[in-house]
Parts: sequence; structure tokens; C-alpha cells
Amino acid sequence: MRVKRIFRWIDVQIAVTILLFGIAVTALGQSLDSLKNVLLKEEIVEKRIELLKTIGEASMSQSPTEAISYFEELILISVQQQNNLLKAYALNRIGNCWFNLNDSKQSIEFYFKALEVAEEKPAYYDIKARVYNNLGWSFKKLQDYEKALQYFVEAEGYARKEGTKGTLALILNNKGVTEKDLRKFDQALVSLNESLQLNREIHNKRQERFNLNNIAVIFNEQNRFTEAIEKLKQVLELNEQLSDTVELINNLQNLGYAYIGIEDYVKAESSLLKSIEYAEQKKNAEMKYEALSRLIIIYRNQGKLKEALDTYDAYFRLSDSIKTQETKRYAIELESRYNNLIKERELETTRKELAEQKLYLTWIISALVFVLMLVVFFLKVIVQKRQDERKLLALNHEIEAQSEELRQANEEVYAINENLEQLIANRTEVIRNQNDKLRQFAFMNAHKIRGPVASILGLIHLLTDTKNEGISRDLLQHLQTSAQRLDEVIHDVNRELEKDEQLSDTAK
Repeated sequence: MRVKRIFRWIDVQIAVTILLFGIAVTALGQSLDSLKNVLLKEEIVEKRIELLKTIGEASMSQSPTEAISYFEELILISVQQQNNLLKAYALNRIGNCWFNLNDSKQSIEFYFKALEVAEEKPAYYDIKARVYNNLGWSFKKLQDYEKALQYFVEAEGYARKEGTKGTLALILNNKGVTEKDLRKFDQALVSLNESLQLNREIHNKRQERFNLNNIAVIFNEQNRFTEAIEKLKQVLELNEQLSDTVELINNLQNLGYAYIGIEDYVKAESSLLKSIEYAEQKKNAEMKYEALSRLIIIYRNQGKLKEALDTYDAYFRLSDSIKTQETKRYAIELESRYNNLIKERELETTRKELAEQKLYLTWIISALVFVLMLVVFFLKVIVQKRQDERKLLALNHEIEAQSEELRQANEEVYAINENLEQLIANRTEVIRNQNDKLRQFAFMNAHKIRGPVASILGLIHLLTDTKNEGISRDLLQHLQTSAQRLDEVIHDVNRELEKDEQLSDTAK
């Protein structure tokens, strides 16, 4: 019963991806090396992501350490694009790589990192289901079946929310195997039968044969050998269709054990001998060793002691060979771990160098930004200063123009003032002359005009009182003379007045 061995080397998700990758490579006529060359030249982020995924998936089984570098670049891209789903995917795949390198501590650490990222988005059901499934398988490898079962249950819950039958079928199969390890056979059969039904619905024969084989193993544990034989015959038919020799060896061994259970030693021997034949073809000493141990039981129960002794001798020699191989494997594993540790340290050193370079680059960029800001600031100051100078120059021109206008206005006012003073002087002179004339006219009125007028009035009075003609003629003569004198005085006054009017017009 080599069920554990099956799940050590099988990760259906990886296998399916690699299969799809193989189809894609065949269709495009490209090899893995050519894809790596394309990756070196590709600059479009979306295409680069797809190439990194494809190359990383293809490298996981043969070169896990190399695959890690591709997934680490995906993490850098996911951080730049703030794509948590891509980041969780890459962290999960790095965990798978460490699992393939037999480093459970590192694999579990990266699975939890993937969960931490995926927990930020409640809708990431598929990636959560896959990560919890990987965690369950990691703890199963550490033989902590109770904790493994807890994680498989978590994975099942997310897979049912996500709705993908293939993922749910895979998780239910792993859960059923773990329940079988805990000898919870009834629960295990429920999980495995549901997984079998789902795989048949989606026509996944590869997973279907795993379900049937695991169910048969449980039937063997429960001594339900006839039911186990029925299931194993179905598995053999599927494995022959898929030409999967490794699984065929395992199925034949389980079938041999079932035939032993019903004491059909002939069929049990036939199944185990075929199993040994295929194991020799595949050079799989461990599976041949398992088949020989069961073949010894058959020969002993049949009383075929010579065959039993010969088989035991082959079994003993193979045991020494396996121990030697295990020692070599252990040494190789230690060497691999040491190399991984060295590479991890180198990666850590590289990360530190990259971090330092990033820090220096950040400082340089910050300094450049600061210098650029200073340049922009000074440019603004210079531009503003020039604008202010232009404004000031325009203002000075405006002030000069206004000053010139004011100067002209002052000159006009000064000229007006001078003209006004001259006019005032002229007017004053005219008024003074007029006043003099008025005084002169008053004098003339008092003396020159008043005298003739008084004489005329006196003569008229005398003329009125006298009746003598001779005296009257003399009075009239004197009256005429006084009148002429008055007329002359009036003419003199008029001439003076006309002279004053001419002077007044000239002054104006």
C-alpha cells in the first residue's frame, strides 16, 4: 500500500499546468529555452507575467530553485501593480517549490504569506482553497494528520464557495486520504466517493483512478477485499488507457494484497509478479521491494518454501541496495539542502544589495526631485522678478508721462497766472484812472458845471422879475453866454468819458 508515495510526487495542479504548457509549446513550436529568450526581450508587463508563469510552472519539478526566481519577479510586478491575487499566486508557487525541495519549514512559511495576502480580499476563494490544500499536504508530510485535516476542511469550504469542481474534487481526495490515515474510514469513504463523482462529471480520468485506488486501499484496511478488487480492476483499466506505469505498479500491489485477503494466491502472485516486472522496467527499487515482501507471504502461505527463500534472498539483497540508495539519497538531500541554503544566502545578499541600491536610487531620485523643485522655484522667482520689472518700467513710463503732462499744466497755470496778474494790474490801472476821472468829473460837476448852471438859474429868475426890455435883452445875452459855457463844459466831460471807455476796452 504505497498511497503516501503517490501524493509525495503528485501535485495535480502542477501536473495539469505542465500538461497545458506542453500542449502550448508543441502548438507554438517553442521550447522552454526559447521562451526564456523571449522573456529576456519582452517588455510588455502583461505578456511578461504570462511568460513568467509558464516558465515557472514548467521548472517547478526539475529546477525548483530556478522556478523560485521567476515567481519572485512576479511578486515584484504584483507589488508595482498592486495586484494581490498575482502576489498570492506567486507566494503559493514558491511554497510549492520549497515543498519539492523537501523544505517543509520554508514551504509552510510561504503558504502563510500567500494566505496573508489573500485574506485581504474575501472573494479570493480559489487561491485560498489551493493554499489551504497545500498547507494540509505539508502537515500530512510531517505526519501531523489532525492539523492536516483541519487545513483540508478549510480548503474544502473555500472550494465549495468558489464553485470549481476540479479543485473541490482534488481537496476532497486529499481530505479522504488524511481521514484514512486517522482511521476515520467512514468519513474518508464519503469524501473520496464525492471526489470520484465530481471527477466523473468533469471527465477527469487521472483523478478518478486516484479516487478508486484510495477507496480500494480503505476496503483492504476494512477487509472488504472483494469490493477492493472490483475498484482496483477499474483502476487498472484506466491506468492502461493512460499508460501510467508507476500507478499501474501501485495498483497491482494493492490488487495482490486484496487477492491475498481472499486467499486467491494464484491471482495474488500473478498481480505481484507483474508489479515487479513493471518496477524493474522503471528501476523503482522501493516498489519492487514492497512487492517482494508480499510475494514472500504468498509463497509461505502456499508452502512454497524454496520460492519463499529465493524471494527472501532477493528481498534481503534489495534491502541492502535500498539502504545504500537511501543513504545516497540522504547525502544528496543534505547536499541539496546545503546548496539551497547557500543559494538562499546568496539570494538574501542579492535582496539586500537590491534593497541598498533601491535606497540609493530613492535618495538620488529624491535629491533630483529636490533640485528640480529648487530650479522650478528659482525660475518662478526670476520670471516673477522680470514681470515685476516690466510692470515697474511701464509704471515709470506712465509716471514720466503724467509728470510731463503736469509740467505742461504747471507752465500753462504759470502763464495764466502771469497773464492774470497783468490783467489785474491793467484793470487796477483802469479803475484807478476811472476813479481819477470820477473825481475829476465830480470836481468839474462841482465847479465848472455848477457855475454856469447857477448863473443860468439866476439870470432866468431876474429875467422873470424885470419888465424892462433893455435889461431883458442884456439878461438874455448873459443867459446865452452862460448856456454856451455850460455846453462847452458838457462837451469836455463827454470827451473825457469817451477816452475812459477806450482805455477800458483796451484793458479788457
